[in-house]
Amino acid sequence: MTKTEQKYKVFAQAYVSNGFNATEAAKTAGYSKNGAEARGSNLLRNDKVLAFIDEEMNMLAKRMRDDASKIYYELWKQVRMIDEKLDKHERAAKTLDELDAEQVALSESITYSKSVMRRKVIKYKSIDGRKGDDARAEKKRRLAEIQELELVIENKNDVLNDNYTAMTAAKRNLLWHKDWKEFMTLRTTILQDLFDRSGYKDVSIRNFALVDAQIAKLNAGGNQEAAIEQTIIVSNADQMQAYLDAKSAKKAGDGDGESPDSSSD
Repeated sequence: MTKTEQKYKVFAQAYVSNGFNATEAAKTAGYSKNGAEARGSNLLRNDKVLAFIDEEMNMLAKRMRDDASKIYYELWKQVRMIDEKLDKHERAAKTLDELDAEQVALSESITYSKSVMRRKVIKYKSIDGRKGDDARAEKKRRLAEIQELELVIENKNDVLNDNYTAMTAAKRNLLWHKDWKEFMTLRTTILQDLFDRSGYKDVSIRNFALVDAQIAKLNAGGNQEAAIEQTIIVSNADQMQAYLDAKSAKKAGDGDGESPDSSSD
């Protein structure tokens, strides 16, 4: 690469990185400050310079795609984390409702079984002192009934304790009402950001139902993430595309560019 081409490349890099300011880019490339404005204008008509600018723009576009992908990924990652917390909360609340109802039924059943067992114990004790085969058979039968009831009550108590353990675990996933509202607000704000980046400017951050409907619509597509990523890239490259369109128009109107470095500064 010649020294002139190196200056062209520096100009192209500065032009793209400094907001498409040709005058400042010419100064950065080492051209005279007094003639920087005219020099910058001439350089934009030079085919070699335009080729270097195209190269820089392609690199910029790639960086923008990478950045957009990273931002998009991180935002959706946050949404998924929030959804996971909200889902755990909903499942925990449902589990607690079911277990609470089962605990009430179990407690009532245990109370009833204990009441039945007390009556059987009384009848069993009433046989004491009676003799004969019939008395011994009845006593044996009633003892077996008492032992069977003791086993039933023990099993129900085991289920009761297991349910208490499960309820304790479920409560750890419950969100306080304040926390739940904060997560919902954060979720909607992130979704609003995603939709804004994708061109959905009219989505209200206060309308949870509408936001969820939009997400469901996007998720229904086979490759929604790729589609959104492409929209984000185009949205962020409007200025770049405007520049490329203007450059094409200049090239069409001016014909072959003259060499701006035919004379030295």
